[in-house]
Amino acid sequence: MKNPFSSKDISEPVRRRVELAIALAQERLLSTHVDHALRLIRLIGDQVPFENALGIYTRLLRLTDDEARVITTRALATLGERSRVEVWPELTTEVVEEERGGNRRSLLDSMRQRLRGRVRDDLRRWVELAAARTEVALLETHVENALNFVDLLEKEQGVTESVELYLDALEVRESVAEMTYYFTLARLADRLLPNGPTEAAKHGGRKDSVEERKLRVVETDSPRS
Repeated sequence: MKNPFSSKDISEPVRRRVELAIALAQERLLSTHVDHALRLIRLIGDQVPFENALGIYTRLLRLTDDEARVITTRALATLGERSRVEVWPELTTEVVEEERGGNRRSLLDSMRQRLRGRVRDDLRRWVELAAARTEVALLETHVENALNFVDLLEKEQGVTESVELYLDALEVRESVAEMTYYFTLARLADRLLPNGPTEAAKHGGRKDSVEERKLRVVETDSPRS
């Protein structure tokens, strides 16, 4: 994680609050990852060994080795706790020898071969759909985290600076960072932008109510005595 304060003039109390906000943001993202990793295991666990399902998840989400290790550990711990009260697919272990005749295949290559053959054809679609759902959930979590930074630093710096501070601190990859930035600003627009021209401006500066205008029309159209 980058140092978010290297070029920021932020007071020490705010610095501590930001550090806590970073820790909370990381925990929210981890929880999102674990929840969706377990969903994938529940979805395909009766057809793919669970450790392979976790490997597929970490590769599809382009996670670093450190991220994959933390998420896998938390997912397995959560799985162990939940398995006491929930029925999960059989947690079998399968060791696949990938090195035969000097030919190595990646886990995803093995998965693609598995999807083409022994496993149902629609399993590939399930995995792709699950990955897309996860990406959207992570984006929503990033937006919520960025909004938290904006609220935290509203007296210290501007909205865009706060969002950028979050993206830098969490080292959000460029494609996701851009979407997070615009989605966060769009959410803020709903509460920060003015509501548009007032009724008075719409009617040339007059503040007459609709009822008053209707009353004058009736009085004008009525016959004179």
